[in-house]
Amino acid sequence: MVVAGAPRSGTSLMAAVLADAGVRCEDLDVLDLQRRMLLAATRADEEGHRDWGFTESGALEEGAFAAFSDEAAALLATRNAGDARWGWKDPRTTLLLDFWEPRLPHAVFVLVYRHPWQVADSLQRLGLETFLRHPEHAYRMWELYNRRLLAFRRQHRERTLLVSCNALLRAPARFRALLADELGIGGADGALEGVLERSLFHDLPDDDPLGGLVAATHPSSAQLLRELDEEADLSSAGTWREQLPPAPVASGSRVSVVIPCFDHGELLIEAVASVERSVTIPCELIVVNDGSREPRTLEVLATLRRAGYRIVDQDNRGLATARNEGFALAQGPYVLPLDADNRLLPGFVAEAARLLDERPAVGVVYGERLELGLRSGPAHVPAFSLPTLLASNFIDACALVRKDAWSDAGGFDAAMPAPGWEDWDLWLGIVGHGWQIERLPQAGFEYRVRPGSMIDRLAGGGRREAMTHYLAKKHGELYDRHLGELLVHVQDCVRRLWQTTREREAAGRALAEVQADSHAQQVAMDAELYSWQERVRFMEGTRAWRWRSFALRLRGAVGL
Repeated sequence: MVVAGAPRSGTSLMAAVLADAGVRCEDLDVLDLQRRMLLAATRADEEGHRDWGFTESGALEEGAFAAFSDEAAALLATRNAGDARWGWKDPRTTLLLDFWEPRLPHAVFVLVYRHPWQVADSLQRLGLETFLRHPEHAYRMWELYNRRLLAFRRQHRERTLLVSCNALLRAPARFRALLADELGIGGADGALEGVLERSLFHDLPDDDPLGGLVAATHPSSAQLLRELDEEADLSSAGTWREQLPPAPVASGSRVSVVIPCFDHGELLIEAVASVERSVTIPCELIVVNDGSREPRTLEVLATLRRAGYRIVDQDNRGLATARNEGFALAQGPYVLPLDADNRLLPGFVAEAARLLDERPAVGVVYGERLELGLRSGPAHVPAFSLPTLLASNFIDACALVRKDAWSDAGGFDAAMPAPGWEDWDLWLGIVGHGWQIERLPQAGFEYRVRPGSMIDRLAGGGRREAMTHYLAKKHGELYDRHLGELLVHVQDCVRRLWQTTREREAAGRALAEVQADSHAQQVAMDAELYSWQERVRFMEGTRAWRWRSFALRLRGAVGL
């Protein structure tokens, strides 16, 4: 039994289900062999992920596989010597199916596929740099693998089972029946819930907007998915939306979501889908193209424009100007800026808008955030504190802002000496004009942690000091009014830092003492053990011990 599919498509889930039915599909030796085969068949000087046989050119030198023929034969001979049913699962197998098929004349190949946008999301969550820097690689690799999968299926229908992981999750009973009817395998009833990681295999509703947006912006991926569905024994047909969702209507909007975009077209698709999915109150969506030049981004923007989305073009004048343009055009009283590489989460906008409705003195509502990419998981954001805000920014730009508060503060400052802290400047300006800021204790958006981000660039070269001086001077009156609170806050921070340092030092000393005491106890125990060994050796050399041994042998001889 061989389980193959694109990376992050569900091969591990399939292997767990088969293991529950008595078919072992874990083989680290095969995995190691296939990894070395793909490294030998790809070029080291190309961008990509060679461990999975993917590079930018898509080239795979299959002639390099011949050098591994003897090793593969020896491995198979070892596995076939036993009586148990065996196999392996490894996504890499998909690129090596033609290598293995003649060497496994009696094998059954279980081929697994999954919606491409879910594979792309899963790859982002792995934190691999190539997919964070080049998110388009996920779709290209998905196509590379699934074209191989589909071609092999069409050539070997009698020896293959083609299964959609999305359909498997929704209809496990149908899959169990398929295993029994086609492969004669039963007993997989309890496997799914026991092995399923919902964080990796969360499914989207049939009408989720991301399917339609991907179909429009990745037509080749959508066509390949349709062909897989037509060929599959367990198909995902009907589980994804093939048409673009209708563009949000601006009239009557209470909230305007502004997405500035500069060469982030591949991720913009997910940002737009997150707005469609998450905002349940009347909302308009404005995408501000800040002079993008990347061909892929221009293709995505053109597709969205044709579908009726509101795309505003400007020369490349920076993030602050792009956000201000969107705010100025917004028809709703509340505006939320969403970066093109982030994603909005359900529930936050409606709750934040309700809070702004109920409390006219509040100008900004922010929430917690989830991180994905180089870091993953929830990131706690503290409740609002003016001294903390005066000392450093802890509120992301992705917050619901009352448009009047933005206007009072003069908008995002496009004249700052270095970009990146325009949101901190805006919050200081809003507070300085008497508005309140509140936090909701729920995650508002997903923040993509990527290599080479703007925040990383701000940290070096003296930029942080320059920006701090700029903000302190610009908002000097606010800092003067609250200087005492700021000093107390800084003193508290220093005190907590020293306390933490002392606690760590004390813990280090305690650990050293425990280790020293443990070592002393071990030395004492070793000495005592040696002393007893010496006593035993002495006793064994005495005449009395020899007579005792003779007596025991004599008792045994006479049956006592």
